[in-house]
Amino acid sequence: AGASALWHYNRNNFLYDRKLRQEQEFALFEWRKVQAELWREDVRDIIDMTEKKMDNYLVVAVLQLGMCAGLFACGRLEPGTPPWLLHFYMLTLGGAFMYLLMSVWFAMHAGVTAQCASVRMLTQFVRLPVPDWSDFEGARTYAHAFEAIRLEDMLRMPFMRSWATGDQPAGSAIPRSAAGPNYETWNEAPQAGGVKAPGGGDGELKHADPWRLEQHGDARGFYELQKVTLNMRRHIRLARTAALQFQSFDAFSRLSMSFGTHQLLYALTYYCLGYLSVQDGVVWPSVCIATITTGISAMMMNVDLTTSRCERALGLLLLVSG
Repeated sequence: AGASALWHYNRNNFLYDRKLRQEQEFALFEWRKVQAELWREDVRDIIDMTEKKMDNYLVVAVLQLGMCAGLFACGRLEPGTPPWLLHFYMLTLGGAFMYLLMSVWFAMHAGVTAQCASVRMLTQFVRLPVPDWSDFEGARTYAHAFEAIRLEDMLRMPFMRSWATGDQPAGSAIPRSAAGPNYETWNEAPQAGGVKAPGGGDGELKHADPWRLEQHGDARGFYELQKVTLNMRRHIRLARTAALQFQSFDAFSRLSMSFGTHQLLYALTYYCLGYLSVQDGVVWPSVCIATITTGISAMMMNVDLTTSRCERALGLLLLVSG
């Protein structure tokens, strides 16, 4: 009678643990899905930052291109303007148009490349961990599995033994698997290692339950549930690698727009000098406008470029000299 009571007691515990384990497996499926969705949002946010910048660059560059076209069509200086002033005016206006057109092309190319990289990452690498039939089968336990455990576990006396205090046999831990499907060769897989035994000992546990049927969570290789620093996450490293395809076009678009704006400001300066001082005969207004445009150009240089003190002084000298 006592052996029968112990057998039924441990069998009921076994079935209860199996039910909790199945609920835990379903919760793991859900949490892995939530983590992967967060990673997909991170990829979208990282790529959208470049796309939004390129959209802003396109708006500004196209507006300035319209100003250049207007000056080419309607900003002609009257006969009698000094040739040197006409030369500088047309050179700066043509340079502004060329730089701004390059900025538009670079911005379009960077935006398209960033969008293609985002689509490739979201469709091939950063996918939701959808469970397959083997995962569902692994989450199910048959009642007759109780017959396969050890006899001492079937007839275990309550409160007489604790499985978590050294009852588990030590051995080589099950290594963590790779970081899941679609793990690129240029990404490092998580370091393999075992699961330490409770109490900080040197032993390693093979199982995480008293029935010796489950692996420890860290040994199951769920990349979504592993503790990894954010900058070492696979999707962050994928985004960094993908950024190599378009970040140069991003930088050249900004640089071309900056140079084009400087050239456009000088074209406006020369136009005002020719229109006001030569045609209308008013010198001071033209000098004031030239001072304002030069100041704007100097301010833009300080904002757009990171330079040393000597380089900044040389740049200001070149700006003032025209």
